Amino acid sequence: MARRGIALVLVLWIVVILGGIGTVVVREAHTSAGLALNVRASAVARYAAESGIEATVAEIERTLGETTDSVQRTTWLNALAVTPRDSIALGEGRVMVSIVDPTARLDVNEAPEANIALLLSRLGPPPRAASTARAIRQWIERPAVSTDGRFAAPGAAAPRFVTPLRSLEELRSIPGVDIALLERAAPYLTIDGDGTVNVHAASDTVLAAAFGERRNEPSRLLLVARGWRAGHPLTHELQAVYALSGTRLVLVHWREQER
Repeated sequence: MARRGIALVLVLWIVVILGGIGTVVVREAHTSAGLALNVRASAVARYAAESGIEATVAEIERTLGETTDSVQRTTWLNALAVTPRDSIALGEGRVMVSIVDPTARLDVNEAPEANIALLLSRLGPPPRAASTARAIRQWIERPAVSTDGRFAAPGAAAPRFVTPLRSLEELRSIPGVDIALLERAAPYLTIDGDGTVNVHAASDTVLAAAFGERRNEPSRLLLVARGWRAGHPLTHELQAVYALSGTRLVLVHWREQER
């Protein structure tokens, strides 16, 4: 009887162990399946976003090539950033592409301190606007550091270099800026301009602080594509900045992120 009892206990322990192993195997299988699904969704989302950018570029270049009237061209280009666009189905994926005119905003990478301060002063107290504008320009044009990590020798002028901001979010990390003021100014700012301003698209706030050449149409376009796999929450965002050169769009820079 004792041996039978021991055998029964061993059998029960084996059943428990096998049950635990089975649970782990099932859990790992579900985890692997979930990872595989996310990887597939990520690939589909990126493909959709990239395809959306390419299709939009082709559409713009085709229309520009077919438009011979300069007034019609200008009117059409100025309408691009304000015309709603529907999402597009691409197999398992979908993509939504929006177009932004960077030349309708003030480029903080290019704008002098006085112009940044002027724009900010229309949205908040002038002293805060001035100090924030100063902090931004000093950050972008901060003194260069030598290869050994030291600044220039005492008495010598420290060389300076320009470090352009790569996103408007970087403004929040600059010491001495007024975050609340920058949040109000965000719709009027860009990092993707070229020093020109599109007078037909810029707001009065931007025009008051504008610098550089004034134009009647955008000289650059920012294409923002968000792709996703149908039924999956993961999205992939691509931001592509293009310079307009006649009937062609020339890529200036490209950003992407997964959300």
